[in-house]
Amino acid sequence: MSLPRASSATRGSEETQGARGERGALVNMELLGLPNIGNTCFLNAILQCLLVLPSFLKKILHQEQLWSSSPFSNLLRCLSDVYRSSLPDSGANQASKADLMWKVKYSLSGYDLKYLGDTQQDAHELLVNMLCQLKEEGMILKTLGVSYTCPVSQLEFQLVSVRTCTSCGRESSTREDYNHLSLDFSPERTLQSSLALTFKGEKVEFKCEGCKGLHATKVELFHTLPLVLVLHLKRFGGPGGLEKLEAPLLFPSELRLSTLCGDMVPHLHSASPQALTNLAPSIQGSIPQTLTSQVSSPAGEAKDSTLCCSDSNDQEPEKVLLTASVKQQPVKSVNGYYQLTGVVSHLGGSANSGHYISDILHASGNWFCCNDSQVSMSNEATVLRTRARSAYMLFYMFRYCLLSPSIFLCCYICVRFLSPYRAREREAPAHRA
Repeated sequence: MSLPRASSATRGSEETQGARGERGALVNMELLGLPNIGNTCFLNAILQCLLVLPSFLKKILHQEQLWSSSPFSNLLRCLSDVYRSSLPDSGANQASKADLMWKVKYSLSGYDLKYLGDTQQDAHELLVNMLCQLKEEGMILKTLGVSYTCPVSQLEFQLVSVRTCTSCGRESSTREDYNHLSLDFSPERTLQSSLALTFKGEKVEFKCEGCKGLHATKVELFHTLPLVLVLHLKRFGGPGGLEKLEAPLLFPSELRLSTLCGDMVPHLHSASPQALTNLAPSIQGSIPQTLTSQVSSPAGEAKDSTLCCSDSNDQEPEKVLLTASVKQQPVKSVNGYYQLTGVVSHLGGSANSGHYISDILHASGNWFCCNDSQVSMSNEATVLRTRARSAYMLFYMFRYCLLSPSIFLCCYICVRFLSPYRAREREAPAHRA
């Protein structure tokens, strides 16, 4: 199948002055841009969305002492250099950044020679190849005895496929690793319905080991969840894969996956209890110890560090708990969801032509539209409205959703004033006996 390609496009001049972020940081929009060195808009768009992911970037920068001494860590070194060139004190300019982009292309050519030339390429295929190359560089480091964690782990998750024999009801399951999902467009043209379509059960031919039946129902569910969820929208198909589907697909700024997890309690694929603690804002100092212990770990339940993904907007009170251990116990402590952080869009009418751009949620709290070297300010509403017809890849980052002040106050009152009375009621029968 032919892949959607990207070519250079004529670009109007846009303002690239500094912008004050929502969190007070001054952002140099000119430094955020990446020069197009010859049909490299597909590369620029993917780099922008990857390097804005805090957990992904942290795994690269915080382990620099581990991989920097290896001559095989070419792509890791390039990603680090590209990120640092966007910092206000980097001293970089578009000329020096162009040199960096050539180094990125040269590094990618070690995995696939087609990236060395200036031919048009597909952004989705590039991301897959980049992740594979990063995994290979990590495997080399491990063979050298380096205790290293690959940044691709932030995108990884597992799906479990459950087959149920239609004759005897016997179940069998298999698990498979993923680092992104490719979605067909649903008739409803929404991301949630497209996800539901992907995970919809189906009848398959399957020989049962118990009754020797030949048919089964198959359903897929999340077994583990990623810290970064990458979704690829199948906009290209038809004869030779050259036709582009330009119908709008509505996607939310916040995404919850509870209906795709079944009755299991999936944990974050790459997280340890300590990692999950580091992700959450520091609130322990403001929460009384009695409240922390009684709300987070009710009597009789496991005290593993957990995340809880609840659908507060759903009519049904479904909840998915993301535990940090293999023990999947329902501890209702901290809500979680996926927040949109990046959109790769393909502008153009077919797979043979067009241009890639990206919209990113910067660490400053602002949305920016990145069109190669041209960067302009945007906002969430604009991204959701204008990219419905062009979005090709979506990047979502797991976020904590802490207890609201009102719920926190109610919990505190219950623990502080009602718990002593409940304790006395439990002890009363013993005294009478």
